[in-house]
Amino acid sequence: MTPQARTSGLVVRELADEVVVYDLLRHQAHCLNRTAATVFRNADGRRSVSDLAALLDPAGPAGASEAVVSLALERLAEAHLLEGEAATAPASALSRREVMRRVGLGAAVLLPVVASVLAPTPAEAAATCVSSCASKPDGTPCHCFGENPCTATCVANACSAGGC
Repeated sequence: MTPQARTSGLVVRELADEVVVYDLLRHQAHCLNRTAATVFRNADGRRSVSDLAALLDPAGPAGASEAVVSLALERLAEAHLLEGEAATAPASALSRREVMRRVGLGAAVLLPVVASVLAPTPAEAAATCVSSCASKPDGTPCHCFGENPCTATCVANACSAGGC
């Protein structure tokens, strides 16, 4: 299998030790740790799992590194960040616990992490306003008759009148 990372519909930002990928189609942000980012960057459809494993740990045991790559590919597929056969591949038979047994507890930092967050659509983000009203939590929609509830004047007037 030669996995391929998605390239269309994504905004990718490289940070110091991780990569943040925003999926424009699903409105989800994914934070990839160093291991998952290495697999994502190098999954170009030409490299096999063993090639990717060699990139992760050239001096390490092949079986352990391939298990880490398989787990990374599984996590990337769950986040819809792969194309082709890798995106629909069934889950591997190896659990996270089994991968840890293979790589050893000391190498647990090599385990891939893909943390996903659902971002609000623009319409959802505009539906609330942040206020500093004492009686309601921040982000509660303010109801001002005929005015934009997210303007400072409206918030100040509504709060001083006992609104919000």
